[in-house]
Amino acid sequence: MQTIIVVAAVGLAGCADALLGPAPGTDRAALFDQVWEQFDLHYSFFEFKGVNWDSLGAKYRPLALAAGTDAAFAAQLGGMMRELKDVHVSLTPSGVGSTLGYVSEYDTIATYFNPAIVDVYYVSREATTSGKHLVYGLAAPAVGYVRIASFNGDSWDGELDEALAAMPDIKSLIIDVRNNLGGNMTLAVQIAGRFTTAERRYGWVRLRNGPKHTDFTDYIERTVVPVGTRNFSGPVFILTNRHDFSSAEDFVLAMRAMPKATIVGDTTAGASGGPLSRELTNGWSYELSEWIEYLPGKKMFEGVGLAPDVYVKATARDASRGVDAAMAMAVGLAR
Repeated sequence: MQTIIVVAAVGLAGCADALLGPAPGTDRAALFDQVWEQFDLHYSFFEFKGVNWDSLGAKYRPLALAAGTDAAFAAQLGGMMRELKDVHVSLTPSGVGSTLGYVSEYDTIATYFNPAIVDVYYVSREATTSGKHLVYGLAAPAVGYVRIASFNGDSWDGELDEALAAMPDIKSLIIDVRNNLGGNMTLAVQIAGRFTTAERRYGWVRLRNGPKHTDFTDYIERTVVPVGTRNFSGPVFILTNRHDFSSAEDFVLAMRAMPKATIVGDTTAGASGGPLSRELTNGWSYELSEWIEYLPGKKMFEGVGLAPDVYVKATARDASRGVDAAMAMAVGLAR
């Protein structure tokens, strides 16, 4: 319904240019106001972050309107968005490679994770699933290994069934999601569904639903349910680090609900906002966080992350020697 209204408004403005001035798609004041108003209505972390959105609008609006070029205008819009310090907030003015967003400390922190070290020194009989989304093999006798580099895309969760079927004799499993920047939350939870025989609550979410920055829905339960052709019932060890964002964290949350799951490595990034996508009338797109996600005990983890059960510090020295301390710890526990 909203899209129809916007399209209709653009059409009317185009028919009346002589009377009403530039169409919304070329009017920078209208573009700025579209962005500001959508954030004001939908963004979820104003209160949590202590942000005065009115003040930011007053600061950046004259700067944006005074911009001499589209690039300069985009820079001012992006600058206002970066004030929120939220990795789920971004502006994309001209397609792939043009995105302007906030870079958190966890985007740039060294994790010393090198998949090649795992492949060469820790995993044998390595293979890739048919859709190329998963790498799997044996980390030790009866210990399987699966690496999930991303949760982008959809409908490929069955590739985990494929990997498990190729390792029928394993008794325990290591799942490596280190440096996984996220993607499709539904996909992530469907993959976690291979490790439960019953529905389990793994967290809660609340969505912005009103004009006030404190207007939210009630707590909505997040659950993981059994999925797939084979449920793996043995111990599972999930490798994490500070480069795990968004849907990768949903996967970790869901796996934390499993009685036989152990998280090994470092704390995740703490990017839990759930992006809402919008498009401006000039074709630019942007994203903003629409919800707040919570642990099962209704505690937030935005900006904090999910701590492992077994902390293992990765170091440059280990990496230079071909050592993956978290992987070695997981193999030891899995045995």
